[in-house]
Amino acid sequence: MLEFTLAPRKNEMVDALKTILGIPSVKSEAQGNMPYGKGVFDALIKTLNLAERLDFDSVNFFSHLGYVEYGDGDEMLAIVTHLDVVPAGEGWTVPPFEGTVKDGRIYGRGAIDDKGPAIAALFALSAIKENCISLNKRVRIIFGCDEESGWADMDFYKKNGGEIPTMAISPDAEFPIVNAEKGLLHLTLRRKAYDYAPGGALVLKEIRAGERVNVVPALAECTVGGNTEALGAMIDIFNEDSPVKITSAPSGDGMILQAHGVSAHGSKPEDGKNALMYLIQFLNMLPLKKNVWSDTVYELAALIGTQTDGTALGIAQEDFSGALSLNVGYCKAEGDGVAIGVDIRYPVGGDKDGILKQVREKLAGFEVEETFSRPSHYVSEDSPLVAGLKQAYEEVTGEKAYCITMGGATYARAFPNSVAFGALFPGQEGTEHQPDEYIEIDSLVKVADIIANAILVLCK
Repeated sequence: MLEFTLAPRKNEMVDALKTILGIPSVKSEAQGNMPYGKGVFDALIKTLNLAERLDFDSVNFFSHLGYVEYGDGDEMLAIVTHLDVVPAGEGWTVPPFEGTVKDGRIYGRGAIDDKGPAIAALFALSAIKENCISLNKRVRIIFGCDEESGWADMDFYKKNGGEIPTMAISPDAEFPIVNAEKGLLHLTLRRKAYDYAPGGALVLKEIRAGERVNVVPALAECTVGGNTEALGAMIDIFNEDSPVKITSAPSGDGMILQAHGVSAHGSKPEDGKNALMYLIQFLNMLPLKKNVWSDTVYELAALIGTQTDGTALGIAQEDFSGALSLNVGYCKAEGDGVAIGVDIRYPVGGDKDGILKQVREKLAGFEVEETFSRPSHYVSEDSPLVAGLKQAYEEVTGEKAYCITMGGATYARAFPNSVAFGALFPGQEGTEHQPDEYIEIDSLVKVADIIANAILVLCK
């Protein structure tokens, strides 16, 4: 049982987190020894420097990730976090990369996903070291750098001699314990352009929306040319019943249309309002001249629409881990054609190959490329790891621990005996991948206390 609390170090933790949140660690083009770009590299170096100041010997693993370690023994508990973040996106009321402290919260991109939990884990291990507590396992905190974009860091770690932990937790989800994660499938749909005859019906020239496949886009826009006189009336009709509104503005010989939705994490598309798909639903009402963009609109409206469960595609399914979810994360011009990102999270018992086959058959007008995937992940509730985490959670919170499943893909699935553990408490608002992302300061301290107690339960 934990005999101390991290509360006296609250201000120190807040200052550390503000510093890390001030770095826009969005993956960018590789430069020299910075495989994920300068922003991610800067966040890694700053975090490892912080660890050094806390009296840890830090390891920079070829700038793909970093880690610190404490304890003794042949076995190892890993606490796997990440420092990279998704782009800020639209809709913020505070600066996304300043670590704004307001109303008992710290705001910033990565506050809850996953810089806040990373700082909590680091200070939890620091407190154990400061209290001179002996451990019978080594505890390694891993600071990943490519969680949001493909997990190349974990692949590099495993291929280049990185030690596989005996057990692991990832504080990148929810409490109490996430012992089942759905399978993950990212697809890129492509369609090549072809010529069209000008004049006549409305001409859809381009759709622009989203940046990441695992984020529900909050803004989508397109350019429409031709005879646009009746567009205003059509927009009014659509806006009467739609939760996502369309606005318009003149542009050259046509109009720019915008849809204003609500962002959310791609694993929970039902929590947002996908501006891209509502814009496509509106465009589906219009007499568009046949071209690559109009064909894209009509096909996606018919086979995906605003559904988030894949029913129209024929891939809807559900088991104990929940239902399949589907998010269309971006649409953009690519060369002379169109590229669309689709994020599918399927149940633990689902069949990735069967889902992919069905998508390709239904969306036959597109080239469908599998760009990233991870199998589902499950650890038995009867395992010593889960039992220990239940004890650790209950001793700190006084609340009953239980297991849950989720659609999000955490680093827990990077290792066999591993689960997601925190950092969002039951009933708290999840703001990951959304504007004004935050972590409550009291929760930051409580997460650190729970992680510290988990280390004691599992390793003392």
